[in-house]
Amino acid sequence: MHSNSQILAAVIANWAKPLVDQVLVARIGALPPITAASEWVKKYFPVAGNYSIVNDIAFLAVPATEIIIEPMVINGIAKLGVSDEQIPEYAAKLVDAMLAEAKKNGKVTLFNTIELEKSDFEKLKKLLDKNLPATADEKYTVIE
Repeated sequence: MHSNSQILAAVIANWAKPLVDQVLVARIGALPPITAASEWVKKYFPVAGNYSIVNDIAFLAVPATEIIIEPMVINGIAKLGVSDEQIPEYAAKLVDAMLAEAKKNGKVTLFNTIELEKSDFEKLKKLLDKNLPATADEKYTVIE
């Protein structure tokens, strides 16, 4: 049996995988030794002009998502002090807020570099609904 924090971490890692892979590949591709290796291959082998050795080693980024993202999520939840029982509702509210922001502004920018669109949050919402459904507790309405 998995805890809600483990399920949430797995869902976020799955959802963020394409983005994390893209960022890692871009960062790795910018390293001088990688650039030099790509140029060496271009010089001595018949490859396309836009060849990058990063494409040949991109599979190494695959485990990075699980190695990096899942522990970050689990540790982050622990630091927030959110109980395991509260995680589904907490995650659903956060995603709903981000989805609303994306609908309002057309996108959400994280860390001044990552732009996420409404469809990105809709995908995350679907993953959460399938894997970590929030209970339908009705919010109390204050009588005035």
